Amino acid sequence: MTMTAFSLTAGTTRRDRSGFVATTFLAEFLAGAREGLEIETRYHALSRKSKPELAKLGLERGDVGQAALHGKVR
Repeated sequence: MTMTAFSLTAGTTRRDRSGFVATTFLAEFLAGAREGLEIETRYHALSRKSKPELAKLGLERGDVGQAALHGKVR
């Protein structure tokens, strides 16, 4: 088994900001995908809670989607 590590940094070889920078696009895409997974994880955790558990967090069942999206509770 081999393990490969790499990091993405935008504009390391060219400083031309006027054109498309593939590494910037890819880094932003991956950041968005990571954020989506975090939202999904929060939603899944909140959706499995009972009404009393949600009430302790200051939430109702209808608030779960917004709480997962924004990552905060009242």
